Amino acid sequence: MLAANAAQQGANGLGNDFSVRQMLATKEAYLLFTIFFAACMSGLYLIGIVKDMGVQLAGMDLATAANTVSAVAIFNTAGRIILGTLSDKVGRMRVISFTMLVTVLAIVALSFMTLNHTLFFICVGAVAFCFGGNITVFPAIVGDFFGLKNHSKNYGIIYQGFGLGALAGSFVAKYFGGFHATFMVIGVLSAASLLITLFIKAPKAVEMESEETAQAAELAKA
Repeated sequence: MLAANAAQQGANGLGNDFSVRQMLATKEAYLLFTIFFAACMSGLYLIGIVKDMGVQLAGMDLATAANTVSAVAIFNTAGRIILGTLSDKVGRMRVISFTMLVTVLAIVALSFMTLNHTLFFICVGAVAFCFGGNITVFPAIVGDFFGLKNHSKNYGIIYQGFGLGALAGSFVAKYFGGFHATFMVIGVLSAASLLITLFIKAPKAVEMESEETAQAAELAKA
């Protein structure tokens, strides 16, 4: 059936290998960017300040808070392995739905609950675990949505959410009031991303571009 569909698309001049220009013409590209941005903002912000958070929010001493940094690294690695493997079995977007849900719950707990050491470890460990999984699964999602022919270029565009997410967390914390203001922004973005994962689908096949057509389009923009 898949082979028949592929053959039919080829006969019609259609395919699932999007050029960068074609990818950026789809709403799915911007929705995926939003999800990736939210995932990176939550993970990178918490990983970067987890020691300070432990001291200020959970009343940890410096030695215990330092141990949290090691725990975060372990959970991050575990998320890459476990969620990466799970995505091949249950579906990549289902895994992202799970990670966004867990991130929202963890951020709500960090924002509104009285934190003891155990709860703090659980929350930051959960965010780190989900962040590791997101980073692992997202390249494959971009390939599923936009094909493999231009995958490196297409993922390179979506991957800008990594750097921008890191900058956004620091910016919000600096100019809008520290931990809690940043948690609010992360929570809203993560909740919105969770909703996106529930309805987003791979875009329809596009007209296949030749190398010459793609290069001409790039030159025209320049």
